[in-house]
Parts: sequence; C-alpha cells; structure tokens
Amino acid sequence: MDEVSFPLPKAGITMRGRRSRGGSGLPVLCLHGILDNCAGFDPLAAHLPGADLIALDLPGHGLSDPVPSVTCGYLDYAACVLELAHTQGWDRFRLIGHSLGGAVSSLVAGIHPDKVDRLVLIDAIGPLSADPEHAVSGIARYLDTYLRGDRHPVYRSRMHAVKTRVQLADILLDTAELLVERDLIEAAEGFSWRHDVRLNRGITPTLAESQVLAFLAEITAPTLLVAAERTALVEPYYPARIGTVPKLRQVTLPGGHHLHIENVEAVAREIAAFLLSG
Repeated sequence: MDEVSFPLPKAGITMRGRRSRGGSGLPVLCLHGILDNCAGFDPLAAHLPGADLIALDLPGHGLSDPVPSVTCGYLDYAACVLELAHTQGWDRFRLIGHSLGGAVSSLVAGIHPDKVDRLVLIDAIGPLSADPEHAVSGIARYLDTYLRGDRHPVYRSRMHAVKTRVQLADILLDTAELLVERDLIEAAEGFSWRHDVRLNRGITPTLAESQVLAFLAEITAPTLLVAAERTALVEPYYPARIGTVPKLRQVTLPGGHHLHIENVEAVAREIAAFLLSG
C-alpha cells in the first residue's frame, strides 16, 4: 500500500493513511479502533487485492493531525470522514470500521445513507452512549483532566512499550508490534507515543442510546457485522442496535476484538464475499 494524505480545509487538519495499489471500484474507507492506526488494515489489504482500500489514520492517530475540538467526539471524526469524501468527489463509497472506526462508520452511514454503498462493522456497532445518570460526572472528569494537562508515559525500551500495548488492549504481541510501528517515537529517555494524548482518556459519550438508535435506523446500506467469539459487544443494548439496522447480517468468527488482524483469512473471506455480492 502507498502512503497518502488528504487535506481537510474545513476541519483545518490533514488526514493520512495508506491506499492499495491497483485497486478498482468504489473507494473502500477503512477506519481503525481507538489508539490503533491504519497499519491495522495491512493484513486485510493483502487478502483483498482487487479493492480500492483506503486505510485512514483517524484524527490524532498515526500520522493524522488531531482535531481542534477539546473533546475529540465521535461526531468530530464523522465530520472529517464526510469532508474527506466531499473533497475527493466521492458520491458513493464503502466503509469498513473496527471498534471506534465501526462507531464512526455507523454514524456516517446514518447521516448520509445515500453516500454509503456497503458497510462492514468489525466487532462494533454505533458509538458508546451516554448514561443520563453519569453523563455530567463523566464529562466533568474528562474536562478536569484536560485542564490539569497530561503527558504520554516514556518507556525505557521499544519492547517495553509494545508489551504495555499488549496489556492495554488484550492483543497478541505480533498485533501490538504492527500497531505501534506507526505510533512510537523516540523520546529523551526512551520511547513514547505520537498519538493525541487526549485519546488516553477515551472518548466521552455525548449521545443518548435513543439517539444512537436513531442514527442506526437511517442506515440503508447492506451491512455486515463481523463479531468476535470473544466479543466486545457485551452491553445489554447491543441486540437492540443490531435489530435496528434494516439490512444487517451478522457472522461470528473465532478470535478476540482485533480478529481482523489475528484471524485475517476468515475475516477477509467474509468481507470479500460481501463486497462482491452487490
């Protein structure tokens, strides 16, 4: 895959990523999970050589600029994806989203269903929703941390950083090495992270569950949900979400949350068949 960059004048940032060589057909935008980056789609791209895959570093991840917004909300990312499609003149495109990328893809497909031709969600469907009882305290904690300021940790060695990433996300060592390559930078006393430090706090939910369902109900694209056997889709609201998307088909495959990297052949077969079916 080749390195690519996409200036977004309205957002005031540049998004970067990788694009398949020699791909054809509608653009297929690949959106990764939180604290990951576009390198997480390298294994999948190797198994989908005919597709025009564009794996993006979401804002503040990998080599992409961070969004100017204080809170780095889901809708900020959705707006950047839609601006990218607009600036590139893509009237129709396809989306593959994992984790955070699946949340953003769900919103994009609901906001502009006329633009999304096919939607693939990998162990994700919609953003985390705000619990009314804890919404205010959650936002207060986020902003308190923001006002105090925070910094990335520094690790004495590259392998120390890799092993920390393994523990953080319950992923295989090979997966961590793939993901940190684009994120790790040399610091004065070792190694640290390139990504936007605000992401270490997670993304504070601002949409109520009823609002998330409203976005999902607007999706008209045929949708494939690839769930992991050791899935992250454990909250009680996920069955209702899955039932809300009109043209959704679900498959469950062996693996954990990063199954598109760690069980890539099986995931690629399902996605290839889905993309070729229409």
